[in-house]
Amino acid sequence: MDNPLGSPFSEADVEVLAARLGEINNPDSLSLEGVDGLFCALVANPDLVSPSEYLPVILGGDLGHSQSFADLDDANSTMSLLLRYWNSVAADFERKSMHFPYVEEPGVEGILGRAWARGYLKGTRLASAGWDELWNSDTEGQLLSIPLVAGEVDSEWPTESLTPEKREELLQWMIAGAARAYRHFQDARGTFVDGITDEDFGDDYQDDDYYPETYVRTEPKIGRNDPCPCGSGKKYKKCCG
Repeated sequence: MDNPLGSPFSEADVEVLAARLGEINNPDSLSLEGVDGLFCALVANPDLVSPSEYLPVILGGDLGHSQSFADLDDANSTMSLLLRYWNSVAADFERKSMHFPYVEEPGVEGILGRAWARGYLKGTRLASAGWDELWNSDTEGQLLSIPLVAGEVDSEWPTESLTPEKREELLQWMIAGAARAYRHFQDARGTFVDGITDEDFGDDYQDDDYYPETYVRTEPKIGRNDPCPCGSGKKYKKCCG
């Protein structure tokens, strides 16, 4: 079946977008890992947050920041890739209620997933009301792993090096927490249908590309007999595996 939103988001697309974001000469800009976290929070949010609101967070400044892009073609291409990436994350959550994030080794300050967690929190702060209820819930321990890994619960954490097993466990908790947040807002949010298009940018950036159905990424290792990170209580092989 033809994909109505365009071609899949490939590994090559991931590499191009990661490189373009890495070339933005602004210390406050986000890496692709941070963008992934940001988008995971925003697609869960009950109300749509427009590109004009979240792009300055990604770029670390206004859309017209002179250090963000080499030229207009570079800007258009990067904007199109970001839109396609947003739609790939949204499609993951819509179809599977979970998304395996893009993370880079060894992580910010040696903490795997820290840039993702910080991007996720930036997304919740752009979002509408409703998140405080989740953060204060006694049943959302997995979601609370996100501010922990971001370094906002305890600036001194961790006090000793994390084992590879603990690093992966925390990453799976964050994945599960994001999935639970997405399901929590399901009724208020409605369903993802058409994704975001270039028109959502207004007149600043326009391009003729369209958007993907899926996104191929390197997924974290989850044992087939491990609990599924979506929080269903089933074994991974019997659920999302």
